[in-house]
This record gives sequence, structure tokens and C-alpha cells, in this order.
Amino acid sequence: MTAHEFNMTTLSRVIGNDEMKWITDQFSRLKDKCYLESAGAALYPKNLINAVNDDLLNNTFMNPHTDKYTRDCIEHIRSLTLNHFNTDSSSYDVIFTSGTTQSLKLVVESFRFSETQDKNAKEGSFVYLNENHTSVLGLREIAADKNADIIHISHNDFLDAVRDQTNMFSSSNLQDQSINNSLFVYPAESNFNGFKYPIDCMGNIRNGCLNSIIDGHPWKVNRKWFIMLDAATFLGTNKLDLSKSRPDFVVLSFYKIFGYPTGLGALLIKKRSASILDDKRYYGGGTVDVVLSSERFHVKRTDIHERFEDGTTSFLSILALKHCFDVLHSLIPKSVNNDLMETISHHTFYLAKDLYDQLKGLKHKNGTKAAVLYMDSDFSDVTKQGGIVTFNIVRDDGTYIGYNEFQHMADLFGICVRTGCFCNSGSCQRHFKKTNKDIKLLYQSGHTCSGNIDLMDGEPTGAIRASFAYYNTFNDVDKLMKMICRCFVNTPLVRPNRSLVSWNKGVVTEMKAEYHNNNNGLEPELSHYSEESEEKIEFDVQAEETAVLKEIALFPIKSCGAFKVKSWPIGDKGFAYDREWMITNHNGVCLTQKNNTRMCLIKPTIHVNRNLLVLHCKGWFVNE
Repeated sequence: MTAHEFNMTTLSRVIGNDEMKWITDQFSRLKDKCYLESAGAALYPKNLINAVNDDLLNNTFMNPHTDKYTRDCIEHIRSLTLNHFNTDSSSYDVIFTSGTTQSLKLVVESFRFSETQDKNAKEGSFVYLNENHTSVLGLREIAADKNADIIHISHNDFLDAVRDQTNMFSSSNLQDQSINNSLFVYPAESNFNGFKYPIDCMGNIRNGCLNSIIDGHPWKVNRKWFIMLDAATFLGTNKLDLSKSRPDFVVLSFYKIFGYPTGLGALLIKKRSASILDDKRYYGGGTVDVVLSSERFHVKRTDIHERFEDGTTSFLSILALKHCFDVLHSLIPKSVNNDLMETISHHTFYLAKDLYDQLKGLKHKNGTKAAVLYMDSDFSDVTKQGGIVTFNIVRDDGTYIGYNEFQHMADLFGICVRTGCFCNSGSCQRHFKKTNKDIKLLYQSGHTCSGNIDLMDGEPTGAIRASFAYYNTFNDVDKLMKMICRCFVNTPLVRPNRSLVSWNKGVVTEMKAEYHNNNNGLEPELSHYSEESEEKIEFDVQAEETAVLKEIALFPIKSCGAFKVKSWPIGDKGFAYDREWMITNHNGVCLTQKNNTRMCLIKPTIHVNRNLLVLHCKGWFVNE
């Protein structure tokens, strides 16, 4: 047997190669596609769908209001859910919802902001971190309708406050003195760049560490704090131990963890805090003990989840959760601290760190940096950073490449990433150093959320996000970096040395990634460890001898027709005059076929020798 036959593939820092291959086999439907958008939605493994399908085909499940067996199955899944977060029904209850957004809305609609019946008394406060998801910002409108103060806290102020021990009360004193209630909402992990906000600070928040930010005189404030943790992004790749952090409310979506089912989430309520949600007005089937149709009289049920789950729950989706937990445990080895989620956390952290380090060191041939990173962590601590990297690419002259251009190229290479601001305007605004006035001016110029304007006056309006999950490997990092190097930097890909960590023993195995040309430069293989320098991978751009280029289609004007040539000069940026111009309105906003479909009738012709661009159009062009 030759030495080459002993080689294996380096796929993860913490999960063994055979185990990692078993995991990736569950997603063979991806084929050559590289999926780096797990912060948006996780992918479901093949075994999960098979298990759910077998369960539905071999059992009969009915409306849980009718069928005790179905009802018992759902209660069992509540216990499994709480167990996943290291707690039980004595401390928390599970309310199934349609997702994180409904869970957030349900809390604020039900939250009692004031402890007094005096209509002239000041109500409580709705307090939120600036860098929450849009679904949190929308809660301001509900809180305002309930006469609560709306208060925002910046990223830096929050981090400083939870570390400062000088502005805190005794929580026992606050319990008796409070005449209003403050609800603070913040994410466990930023969906913008994966920064992990501290979740070991719940006691500090309850003891008033945020008071000085809000009022300036914490000793004069009678305020009782409640905490709602947005764990939607965090839970896909991290362990939440509710026996330690103990927020009052936790909101989540299950598809962010398992990829399936969609349209199902949960609100976890700490039982000691449930009484603060007595402002709930609406009730539906299954949530009342008694109701009169001819008189405005009803009594809500005692159990927390029975009071909040109006109507029939999505019981078939809930029943699928058992298989979600089972399949995840069957797939992921407990390599780190004998814990499933800690293994996933470290696995994704090292993948993202690898990408971060490569982008940070990526340079054009003239020595200028090729990437701008929008991070709040340097990937030195897994407890402070998740498996997300957010960045933009710049040309060798320092100008930005629009994220739409990047997205189109990524699509051609079968790479799925997220672009824009990811519904997190606060993080976008801070990292791009935009004032509120700047954002309003951008809007007046045509830029909108989810819009297609990626550059304004040469400056980016959004970024590129790559997010990792347990099924990603270093091969995915390599595919993304190869595309960036080939399309935007024009340099060879330089792969870092990678090795497998035996976490339980705390040592690195004496194996190192070595790369061979017989696998197209994509699949790393292992050989015995050595201190060799990093090996460069050159791109094979030679066409087959039988290939003949007959015609080239250029698009000198964005969204207009093609200009076809048989030969053409090449400049520093590619084909000369390709995508050189655009048609704009009076605000300078680019017009596209999305809203002006007849732009495709405009046919440009370029006369290079005469330095002339001529436009042709049959019939009338109407701005539709």
C-alpha cells in the first residue's frame, strides 16, 4: 500500500474526517453547490426528511384538542425542547409560535409596562439594542401604543454597562420599589457579523446596570428589568444553557437550527416572570377555561402555554421536532466537551476564522488590501464570535465592488451567500459610519431595504455575509476564496495549513493538509505533518484545443441590449467598455429592466476608432 493511499481529507478542525464525510453525505443534493447562508436558513439532512416521512406514513395524528395521543406527543416534545436548553418544566415553559417574529410580538403585546393604575403615572420602558434585527425594531410601535418610553442603547454603551459594577442596585430593593417595568431586548448573536453579546450578564441587567445609560441618575429610578433574548441566529451553532443565563424570555425559529420545519418557532418563558405577560387581550380556541358568547366574559387557562397558544397549533410540524433532535444527535459527534452544540460551535468558528484570516491577508498584486471586514471580533475567542464573516471586496485602486456584482459572480460559481444589510440596519449604519441623515438621504436617492443599489457615490450600501453550519467544511472556504481570487483579485489561491484538533486531549494530531493537482485544486488531502511553507494553487485556465470563440456579447449600458463583436480590446478591468455606463433618473439612481422592461430594446454600438457610442431603439421607449 502506497503512502498516498493513507491520505485523508481535512474537513474540520474538531470533527474527524470519516464523521465529517458522513455528515456531508446527508447533503449530497447540493452536488457542487457551496451553501454559505446558514444564518438565513439551515439545511435539512436527508435522514431527517426520511424519518418524518416514515412517521407520517405509519401513524395517524389528529388535532391535539381531539386526540390525547397527539397531545401527549406534543408535551413530550416540549420536554425535549427544554432539555436541549438544559432546563425543565419547573423553570421554563414552551409556547410554540410561527417563528421568532411572532414570539417577539407576543411578548410585547402581553407585557405589562406599568405597575400602577394611575393613568397619569409614567409607564415603563421598551429598551432595545440598536443592532437588533428589524423584527425587534418593529416592536417599538406596539410599545409606543402602550405609552411605554422607547429607548435605544448603542453597541459600545451596552458592552461597557454590563461590565461596569458601579451603577447597580440590589435587585431585592428594586422588586419592592418598582412602579414600572422595563423590557430589554437584545440578540445573543448578531446576525450581521456573528458577534456574540454576553449572556452571562442577566443579573447585572436586572440589578440596574443599564439605568445610567437611560436616565443618568440610576439611584432615582424605580425600575424593574425583564430581559428578552433573541436567540434566532445564536441557536443554530451554539449551546444555550438556561440553567446559567436565565433570561425571562427567549425567542427562536426552529428552521435556523434544523432546516426543517419552517413556519415553526418557540417562545420560552421563565415561569417566575410569566405574570408580567398578563396584558394579553386576544384569546382563541383552547386558551380559555370558560367563555360566554352573549356576555363579554371569559377566564383564561392556568398553564402558560395553554394561555398563549391560540387555536390549533401546527401539530405536524411540532411532531417533526422529535426527529430533528434525534437526527442531529445521530449525526454530530460530541468531540468538544462531550457536547453536541459545543462541537458545532467550535467547528463553525474555525471555518469562519479560516475565511477571516485569509480575507484579512488578501492583497492585490500592487500590495493593496483586497477585502474590507466588518467584524467586532478578531476570532481569538469562540465565546465572543460565531461562524459568520461579513466583508466587501475592493479593487486594486481602492474602489469598492458592489455586492450585487459579487452576488452575480458567486451565483455563477454555485456559491450561496447573503448580501445587503441582512435586516440589521443598526449594525450596517455603525460599520459603514452613516448618520441618520445619511440614511434618509440614501432613501431619498432610491436606496431601500432589499433594493438593488449596492453603491452610492462609490460607497457600499451593504456587505457580503458568509455563514457556516455543521455541514460546511474547509472545502467550502476554499471554493469561496478561489472564486474571489480568480474573479476579483487575479492572484493564486494560497491555502493555509490545517490540522485536526483532538479536543479531549488538547493536542493537535501530527497531520497537515497537503494539496494535489489531481483533484482540481479543491479537495485537500492529509499527509504526515511537516513545517513546509504554504503551497500555492494555480488556476487551470487553458481551454480545450477544440474550443473556438466565435462571438462575444458585451453590455456597455446596464440593463440595455447586447453589443456583439468577434474581437475586442481588453483593458485593466476586462473587456473594454463592458458595463461602462448606466441610465439614471434625476436623483442619480440607476434604472434597470426590473422596473423598465423595454430598456432591453436599446441596442448600443461602439465605434472605437471614432470614440463614439451610438444607441438604437425600434419604436417608442416608454418608462414603465
